[in-house]
Amino acid sequence: MAAFELSKWYLDCVTDLGDASIAYTGMASWGPVRLHYSSLLESTAGAVTTKHSLRPQAEPKIDRCSLRWRSRALKTDGEWRADSPEMRETIFASGAGSVEWHCLMPRAQARLHDRLGFGYAEHLNMTIAPWKLPIRTLRWGRFATASDWIVWIDWLGDFTRRIVYRNGLPAPTAVLEDGQIEFRDGARLAMDRSLVLREGPLGATALSVIPGVRDTFPARLLRVNECKWRSRGRFERPGASPVEGWAIHERVDWPK
Repeated sequence: MAAFELSKWYLDCVTDLGDASIAYTGMASWGPVRLHYSSLLESTAGAVTTKHSLRPQAEPKIDRCSLRWRSRALKTDGEWRADSPEMRETIFASGAGSVEWHCLMPRAQARLHDRLGFGYAEHLNMTIAPWKLPIRTLRWGRFATASDWIVWIDWLGDFTRRIVYRNGLPAPTAVLEDGQIEFRDGARLAMDRSLVLREGPLGATALSVIPGVRDTFPARLLRVNECKWRSRGRFERPGASPVEGWAIHERVDWPK
């Protein structure tokens, strides 16, 4: 079978008013196929727009605690300055390949073109094709306020893995659902899912701009269904006043 590799960057910024900007950039290779892909998804007062480019893009530049990314094709640039520690995890590994996650900035002071707010930056490297993953449902998300931040990955299927960090430390959970996370120490994050940023099968949404996509990738990948939200989040913990901030989070379901 042809070797597969994906290098994908995810960068975001959410303003105090809840306007979100999300940038993806990366490269995938599979046998003779070599695909460069970048996109910019933005919400403004509840309206969502998306731009795409299949041109090769320079990777983000990292200098100590700052990250800078510029895309001429998408006519945008951004900068992230970390105010939180990075994390690394091997989410999955087998003889078929691995999924390596590097969260460079769980919370950052961010600017994405003309928008300012709390941001997030991560890099994902995969050497196993996504349609071969032993997974049925993935929940991923990030939440940030001036006092607290939370990042989570919840992988359900033949292989199960849950990763949750809160303010730099692993945080055991009792419940992790689309609209809430309950922690074993009594803390709780509630998310209102007030704005759907993107929803539908990947073949009709994120991958639809790729020429000949249905002839290139297996149907199981094209039928993967994604729902991505921007939520107002409320974080409560015993003995402390509740705090509110914005979350970007998603649920991704693989077909049988």
